[in-house]
Amino acid sequence: MNKLSIFVFFTFSFSLLFAQDPNKNVFSQDEVIKLSNYAIELEKSILENNPSDTALIAKLKGDYLLDLYGYSDEAVIKISNYLKELEKAKLSAELLAKEKELAKAEEIIKQQEAEMEKKFTELLINPILFDVNSAKPKEIDLFSLIYDLQLNKKFTVLLVGHTDASGSDNFNLNLSIQRATAVKRYLVNKGLQASRITIKGEGEWKPVSENETEEGRAKNRRVEISVK
Repeated sequence: MNKLSIFVFFTFSFSLLFAQDPNKNVFSQDEVIKLSNYAIELEKSILENNPSDTALIAKLKGDYLLDLYGYSDEAVIKISNYLKELEKAKLSAELLAKEKELAKAEEIIKQQEAEMEKKFTELLINPILFDVNSAKPKEIDLFSLIYDLQLNKKFTVLLVGHTDASGSDNFNLNLSIQRATAVKRYLVNKGLQASRITIKGEGEWKPVSENETEEGRAKNRRVEISVK
């Protein structure tokens, strides 16, 4: 603490030396101002963190104001080098603090992405249903999904179209693709990038209910939505 106080008040009062005998001063005026400003910041830090040393600091300041003129060039150079090392240490500490802040921010982003990924994993997206032989959705409202996807650009959408078993295989395959395309068109019109959407048609081959009843066939005429 004593050494720290000494060099603080030495730099604080070095402008006095500069004024008394310019020939003995190894600093330029700009350097004196820079060191003095640095000392002010350091003194403020000392006072904030060690308030009980205020009396000692005041005494040291008075002592060095009295005999500052007697410092040799060699002593001035030593103190100058000491200040430069302290400034390097200060800059290193500031850099380390910024790196920690950046690492913390990156960790927060990773946590947010993990939470969103978990949200999408747990999100139950109801399939979009269709009438018989129709590629027009009966009812569609994906506002919440679109909003989340616009906030999180890393996620993509897979749309898989399905049909019931009432038509031929080729007809149903084409119809399932048309249904997935219709839902994609809806998402794009709402602002989602087409490049983030993949479509696929499964025809009648992956039913979720029986095709022997109207109720079952209605459930099979669908587009399933998944987020990756």
